Amino acid sequence: MMKSSLSGSPKRGAYMSIFLLLLLVLYGLAFGFVEYSSSMASSAEPRFISRKLVEEPPGDLGVVTEPNRVGETQCTKDDILLHQEATVPMPDGIPTYTVTVMNTCPEKSECAMTGIHLSCGWFSSARQLNPGVLVRLRFDDCLLNGGAPLPSGFAVSFQYANTYPYRFSVSVAECRHR
Repeated sequence: MMKSSLSGSPKRGAYMSIFLLLLLVLYGLAFGFVEYSSSMASSAEPRFISRKLVEEPPGDLGVVTEPNRVGETQCTKDDILLHQEATVPMPDGIPTYTVTVMNTCPEKSECAMTGIHLSCGWFSSARQLNPGVLVRLRFDDCLLNGGAPLPSGFAVSFQYANTYPYRFSVSVAECRHR
């Protein structure tokens, strides 16, 4: 009986696939396309990241420079950066999300954003939130930080639990100069 030359092929193909996958992950780790999360709250799973290439302005390394802005003493709701990311689920499996809201107006302007309202739909959470941090006033209107000022460079964050993430956006914010 003649032995087929393809008899070892499925095993060889499986090993080759595993080898190529490992090679791809190692390549990603080496060149910064994949990184392991170092947070204690999350599992050690690889996550793929995209890097933005930013040209560093000429000057001394390590010196912090602020971008030139037209009307640098003015601030708007666009100076508020809102970031949301998935975090470790609750013990019962409900997904959780952490939202960070930061005032990025230039420190030179010494502005504080106050009365920050977020568009939040029918926001609700399976995890109780501190109402001083975020409270839903009505449909699509959540008050952040109890309306208190958020100084330049400071951030407020909260964590909520729900089946799906909400799409938050800044709807109203007032600029108060010190």
